[in-house]
Amino acid sequence: MFLQREKELNELKNFLESTTATAAMIYGVRQIGKSSLILEAVKNSPNVLYFESLDSPIEENIFQLTRKASRQLGLPLLSSDDIISFFENLKLFNRSFIVILDEYQYLKRNFAKGNLDSYMQSVIDSLKGSGIKIILSGSYVLDMKELLEKDNPLFNRFQLILHLKEMDYFDASSFYPELSARDKIAFYSVFGGSPNALSLINSKKSLKENIKTLILGNNAPLKFYMEYVLFSELRKAQAANAVLDVIKNRKLRFSEIFDQLKGVEEKNLNRQLNILLNIDVIEKEKPINAKDDKRKTFYSISSNLVRFYYAYVFTNSEEIKRLGPETFYNNYIAQSINTFISYRTESIARSYFSRKAQKGLLGDVLDIGTYWYDDKIRKMNGEFDCVIKRKDSYDIYEVKYLESKLSNKQIKEEIEQINRIEGINIGKIGFVSISGFESKIDGIEQLSGEDLYAEL
Repeated sequence: MFLQREKELNELKNFLESTTATAAMIYGVRQIGKSSLILEAVKNSPNVLYFESLDSPIEENIFQLTRKASRQLGLPLLSSDDIISFFENLKLFNRSFIVILDEYQYLKRNFAKGNLDSYMQSVIDSLKGSGIKIILSGSYVLDMKELLEKDNPLFNRFQLILHLKEMDYFDASSFYPELSARDKIAFYSVFGGSPNALSLINSKKSLKENIKTLILGNNAPLKFYMEYVLFSELRKAQAANAVLDVIKNRKLRFSEIFDQLKGVEEKNLNRQLNILLNIDVIEKEKPINAKDDKRKTFYSISSNLVRFYYAYVFTNSEEIKRLGPETFYNNYIAQSINTFISYRTESIARSYFSRKAQKGLLGDVLDIGTYWYDDKIRKMNGEFDCVIKRKDSYDIYEVKYLESKLSNKQIKEEIEQINRIEGINIGKIGFVSISGFESKIDGIEQLSGEDLYAEL
């Protein structure tokens, strides 16, 4: 089942239809949907060779590649000693081929004769005008990003570059369209936007049952993914697990992370954070009104699923084994799951406004994010979690994930608190309440969960 990714799919199809484009690169963390996207784009194309590279010597990869070419393209078995001779042989047939080399990082790592990227540069340059297109795809983000660096032989060789990331809250909901808006928020807050995780969800069962089956169980597939797939990438950052265990479901400054880690030098922590940023495991956030203030730079875990894992599972694996999923959920998760979800709801609201801005529905918007305030008169500081920056003012939205509707009294109290903050020119104040509102109030924008999931 292939859902969403329309923009990326159209870009890839345009590449395939181009008479001048030769090479494309698609990358992103494991199980983010790269292979599915590629295979969807080429499903009606003739002469497609798909090869998933092996973590084996390059000679074995070339041997298997030639065998696949024979089977998938209906060609005689090609006698090829290396990647260059393979494509030279392919050109002799004077046909248009699409060659997909998936998990390219394995070819690169197991190439002992020098720099495979140099060989691939020669291949790509030789394919111009041949009708052969090549797609390189990879899951190890750092390895793939190297291909884009200025001193890499493949720099500027790709006519299409797609960096696949998780789906946002709206696109993810296509995997569970029958759920209520409140449940959609909850499922996205826990399982995130990875197509692999979303495809495993049983939307006929509760959030609790899905967590127990997919994350807490002895053979839970998403627990397996975290511990055997994600961890292999995390090995590049020596203190990765320690850093992620500190962050959990929060966003923290560098100093706050450093203070909670033992035995890690400040210089080393900075290096580890940069690695985690480069492999898309964490993200850096700065308030839209303080982007040059390093003291107000925050780090958080990018994926909701990874957040959940480090918030509840990582340090409690033995307890899960001893207690079982049901008892563990009841005693460790049930009391705080709504708080966990509420933190994610703020970013969902920002995504909603970002989608509107991209469709030109927000007018003179300059930015969307958080806003940090320092009220020196009242000696207080804090952050508004969903703010739209305009030319001369800021629109502030309070985001609530409550079990009941937001009351008029609560709205009034929130407005009074916001208006007491000094030093901010407020354009308008709005509210996002996932469970809805007690009643409509004139002059106040009120967005419910259903509004967030309405087609724009």
